[in-house]
Amino acid sequence: MLIHLQNSYSTFGFVASGIYWYYKQRSCDTGYHRGRLFFNQRTGYNRLLRPLLFNTITFHIYYMPNHTHLPAGILGACCMLLLTGQLFAQPYVDPLQVSLTRGFRNKQAQATPFTRLWVGSDIPLQLKKNTYLLLSPFYEHWQIDSANTPEIVPKVQGLALPVGLILPLANPNWSLTVVATFRWAGETLFATNTFQLGGVAFASYALQPTQKIRFGMYMNQEAFGIFIVPLFGVDWRINSNNYLFGILPGRLSYEHQWNKLLYWGATFRSLTNSYRLNNGHYLRLDDNQVSVYIDYYAAKNICITLEPGYGLFRKLRTGINDKNYLTNRPWGDGAFIKLSAAYRIRL
Repeated sequence: MLIHLQNSYSTFGFVASGIYWYYKQRSCDTGYHRGRLFFNQRTGYNRLLRPLLFNTITFHIYYMPNHTHLPAGILGACCMLLLTGQLFAQPYVDPLQVSLTRGFRNKQAQATPFTRLWVGSDIPLQLKKNTYLLLSPFYEHWQIDSANTPEIVPKVQGLALPVGLILPLANPNWSLTVVATFRWAGETLFATNTFQLGGVAFASYALQPTQKIRFGMYMNQEAFGIFIVPLFGVDWRINSNNYLFGILPGRLSYEHQWNKLLYWGATFRSLTNSYRLNNGHYLRLDDNQVSVYIDYYAAKNICITLEPGYGLFRKLRTGINDKNYLTNRPWGDGAFIKLSAAYRIRL
């Protein structure tokens, strides 16, 4: 229990230290003053802004009824702020996205088939000029075909609430992003030892208005122990039709605009997740996905995505504490296909 608390506080301290560093940097700026949450009295809604996705690091899921329509005032403010903020790492915002991934058996490697449901939303709020609060709740559900591996449970799920801040620095070319993630992951949600506390902190530097780089650190209190990964990202609008964006090792995507209705590209994702089982053990999933995709806009803001790909160096592992694995077997490399639908705003 003592170790568990120490790990939690160290993760929280990692995020808090980033916020402290930001205010320390800004203390010498005589033009800085404390801002309040901006509220648009005409429309009655907080202005929205798209948070940065980490995929990457496994962070996206979101809820909104299918019949919900965002007011034009919100969408206009969202697009305007995204275009001028130079803080984000993709050319669109998804207030709602739902995806279903199906992994297939590989005849040579005997890959374990699986189904993953993912639902997510991004809820950014402008606190003051170039300062934003980021809310990105998500839910995921894995259904794993474990017929030949009885120690692997058939299903696990996760629910998370990443809460972050994007903060400007004294130099206008720099910004700081800090995110704390509160997550429950297990065979049964909210069961004993399913809570995980994580954090992300990274700096962004604008080489040019259309070229930005990012670097920082990701930390999460996984069931197998503290998981720390350095981050490096890019946000590069190559020209009007081509875009390269993402943060490694979580995700890197290339996008090409074919016409007003069709976009295509390629994506790399790296997933590492752990889930607490009902018997007290944990399940760790590792996957590295390489895929191509095509986005079709059935309507102005309705995007349907078809994404076939292949998973590499997959592993399924179970354990009790830390990295003392009870089983450590290949998941089996294999093909997958992902179908997504999103309410999307192009920037």
